[in-house]
Amino acid sequence: MLKFAANLTWLFNEAPFIERFALAARAGFNGVECLFPYQEPLGGIADARRQNGLEMVLINAPAGDWARGERGLASLPGRDEEFRQSLHLAREYARALGCRQVHVMAGNRDESISFERQYILLKDRMSYAADFFLPDNIRVLVEPLNGGDMPGYFIPSFYLADKLIMDCNKQNIYLQFDIYHCQKIQGNLSAALQHYRALISHIQIASVPQRQEPDSGELHLPWILKQLEQQDYQGWIGCEYRPATETHAGLGWLENYKQ
Repeated sequence: MLKFAANLTWLFNEAPFIERFALAARAGFNGVECLFPYQEPLGGIADARRQNGLEMVLINAPAGDWARGERGLASLPGRDEEFRQSLHLAREYARALGCRQVHVMAGNRDESISFERQYILLKDRMSYAADFFLPDNIRVLVEPLNGGDMPGYFIPSFYLADKLIMDCNKQNIYLQFDIYHCQKIQGNLSAALQHYRALISHIQIASVPQRQEPDSGELHLPWILKQLEQQDYQGWIGCEYRPATETHAGLGWLENYKQ
C-alpha cells in the first residue's frame, strides 16, 4: 500500500502551521513533511505530531538566507561553520520529531570559484553530513531541482545527483525523487524511476506544469502510482504541491489511495 505524506509548507495554508497537523490527519494522511520547521517552537510541533498520530517523514536542513535567494549551504564557500550549525539544528528537530530523513540542499552555483572546486566542496560537506547523521539512523537526501523553478541551483540534473551520491559513497545518502522536477528536467518518468530505483528514499508528487493537485496537468497520476506499486516502493510519497483553491477541495484524488 502506498503511503502519502502531506507537505505542511505547501498544504493547508488556510491555517497556522501548528493547526495543519490536525487538518492533515483529518484528511486521511498518516505522515507529514515540511521544508523548514524552525520558525516554530520544537515542543509545539512535537506535541501536534504526537497528538494527531502522524509520522514526520522529512524535513530540510536550514538553507541559508532564503529571502535573499539562498537555496542551501552545502556547496557555498566560506560557510563551513554555518553549515555545521545547520546540521546541529536539523538533528535536534529530527530527533525530537522521530524524523529519519533530512534533505540537505546544495545551494546555488557560485561563480567566484570553479565548478570543480565547488563540487568537491559539496561532496566533502555532504559526506560530513552523512557521518554526522549516521549515529541517529538519519538519511541525508539529495534532490535535483529544475532550473525554471530554481535558477542557478547547483544540482539541476539527476545525473549530477547520482554522481554526487556515488562519489560520497556513504551508506545513508539517498535520492529525493520529485516527480514534478523530473518531468521538468528530463521527462521519461518510467525510465527514470526504474533507473534510480535503488537510490530513491523519498518521492514527491505534483502536477506539471502548474505544480497543483497531482491528478491534474499533463501527467497521469494513476499510471505513476501503478509504476510505484509494481516496483514495490516502500517509502513515503510527499504531496508537495500548491492547491488550486482550498486544500480540502482538491483532495478527491486521495480517496482511492487512503491506507
